[in-house]
Amino acid sequence: MVGNTSENNTKKQDLVIIGGGAVGMAVATHVQRHGNYNIKVLSKDSHTAYSQCGMPFVLAGDIPDFNKLIVKNLQFFKDMGIDVRLNTQVNSIDLENHTVHTQIDTVRYDKLVIATGSSPSIPEPLKEFIKMDNVFTLRTLSDGIKIQNNLEKSKNLVVIGAGGIGVEIAVAGVKRGISTTLINRSKNVLSHNLDSDMSQILQNHLDSKGINLLTGHTPVSINGSDTAESVTIKENITGKIKNISVDTIVISTGVNPEVSLAKNAGISVGESGGLLVNNKLQVKYDNKYLDDVFAGGECAQVYDFVTGNPFVSQLASTARRMASVIAENLLEKTSTFTPITNPWIGVIGDYQVGNVGLTEKTAYKNKINTVTGSSTGFTRAGYYPGGEKIYIKLLFSNRCLSGAQIIGRKGVKERIDGLSLAIRKKASIDDMLKMETCYTPPVSELVDPITYAVKDAYKNMDNQKYD
Repeated sequence: MVGNTSENNTKKQDLVIIGGGAVGMAVATHVQRHGNYNIKVLSKDSHTAYSQCGMPFVLAGDIPDFNKLIVKNLQFFKDMGIDVRLNTQVNSIDLENHTVHTQIDTVRYDKLVIATGSSPSIPEPLKEFIKMDNVFTLRTLSDGIKIQNNLEKSKNLVVIGAGGIGVEIAVAGVKRGISTTLINRSKNVLSHNLDSDMSQILQNHLDSKGINLLTGHTPVSINGSDTAESVTIKENITGKIKNISVDTIVISTGVNPEVSLAKNAGISVGESGGLLVNNKLQVKYDNKYLDDVFAGGECAQVYDFVTGNPFVSQLASTARRMASVIAENLLEKTSTFTPITNPWIGVIGDYQVGNVGLTEKTAYKNKINTVTGSSTGFTRAGYYPGGEKIYIKLLFSNRCLSGAQIIGRKGVKERIDGLSLAIRKKASIDDMLKMETCYTPPVSELVDPITYAVKDAYKNMDNQKYD
């Protein structure tokens, strides 16, 4: 019988965690400190407990070594009594018999956590070239080390895909003195995070850094035998073909939830492609949610706070919160995971770039009528040296804040965090007009730029329309 009935005894239960990333290791350490489990972590990775988010900054030279990204080493987990097995491929899960099967043995569980993360999404025309010795994706620490070794002997870098990781890698290339081309199918960089007007601010900055930015272009082939020598791209509008010489290629065109293992075991997959879980992050099997199998991170489906739509969050901060919910439920302290606003920030060159909630694109897709307000302000009083411009765009729907985008050299994260809470609290434009902000010349203007963006949206309320 699938499912597990709790027993009142002190015997240690067996907790098996598949995946040694942000969710897996956070669950393992939390439960080991506060629970009564024998814990095994099975990971196909060759490293564990490291920061994926920091890898582009090692490539840029901002962090001196990939080893600096390892938060805890294997000895730390061994000393805690956690059995971490790296380079271990789990081949199947048997929910009926409470076992998982690796390439070398069978492991029994009382409780199971699936934290298999995601895998790179490669455009169909490029899949046949991914095994070339200078074509890479960036998902693991090993990937990062391979890319760095290749960049050390490269003069020409091509990055395919201008999402968050892609633009960070492109900036890393020019910081290393490498001729860098960034290719993007969309006309806008960070098109999932920014509207076109805000994206243009960032694109101008990337141009100023010396990146050869080719938006509105699609790669059609990578040329060479074992080693890539050039990339052939096509301009989307004109169909014009162009070849770009290359020593290193990094493909950064998104990820897919890694759900094949769970799906093959009969666990349900949601419409977003992530595993279907309830608010306790328990998986669904045979039309019911199991009390002994959990899933979290990039392999699990979550829900958007504003639209209610299912999606898969790729944020480390989301993964960490999901790990806490799973751990608390394993410890029989009821905890739930609710819909999220998904606040994001990146550092792109000299700019901090953040967004939360809706963009105009997602609003239009979901038939949500929005009003926008924008402002350009400064991070310090006008007379105080060192002030920098900050660009703010807010979106309101039904008079409530529903989205925000901010670009600046300083002051982005704290504003995005505050606006994320305002969205969750369904703050109205009238509430936002009454918002009080602190002031001192070295860190702010007397009137915060957010206030001017709110006032701009208020003026636009009478002309509400789709853009």
